[in-house]
Amino acid sequence: MRAFIITGTSRGLGYEICKQLINRNHLIFAVARNHNDSLNEFAARHDCKLHFVKYDLQNTDGISELIRGIMERVRDEIESITLINNAAQVTPLGNIDDCRPEDAVKSIQTNLLAPILLTQSLINQTDERNVHRIIVNVSSDSAKDAAAGMSLYCASKAALNMFTSCIQLEDHKALTIYKVDPGMVDTDMQKVARNQEGLAVSNFFREAKETGALKSAEDAAKKIVRRVLASQS
Repeated sequence: MRAFIITGTSRGLGYEICKQLINRNHLIFAVARNHNDSLNEFAARHDCKLHFVKYDLQNTDGISELIRGIMERVRDEIESITLINNAAQVTPLGNIDDCRPEDAVKSIQTNLLAPILLTQSLINQTDERNVHRIIVNVSSDSAKDAAAGMSLYCASKAALNMFTSCIQLEDHKALTIYKVDPGMVDTDMQKVARNQEGLAVSNFFREAKETGALKSAEDAAKKIVRRVLASQS
């Protein structure tokens, strides 16, 4: 059996990744602030053990305990443990001098600090297990394409990419870590960005929506899930 920890599963890309990983041979921990009942119903129909873990990743002080609680429910005979750091927020949007300090902190906590601490905690708490660890950090085109009014999101995604590259150079047994860039996906988060008043890049996002250039969350998740499952072998 394989175990999966997926963040941001209540909707959008995280929901689709979680749904597509539902399988009778998988043990899934869906971490999100809000529950999506349809995931449990789908898992029940496919004889898959899925546990919803209610958690706000802005609470970075509790992440070590979050992973500890999950690992207590993972049996020793598990073949692999995969962490998919998907949760993110695009807000606050606008010029940096218009962003409230507390909102800037929340953005960095969710987009960067939480994935770092989740990675650290998983590595620390599984080092004594004879198990393959896989960590997947969901990136974005915004990690390499600067956009006025999106400085916090762009910077946090760029930093997460560099963090991933650094961990790849470290010496950790039975660890595979990589980033995936799903491209522009038609999610609620993307909707927020394209409807933001005064945001220069909003016109680009609206045009992408109108011309059908956005990927569906389902199609983007398929690509990620295929790679994740290939990483297990």
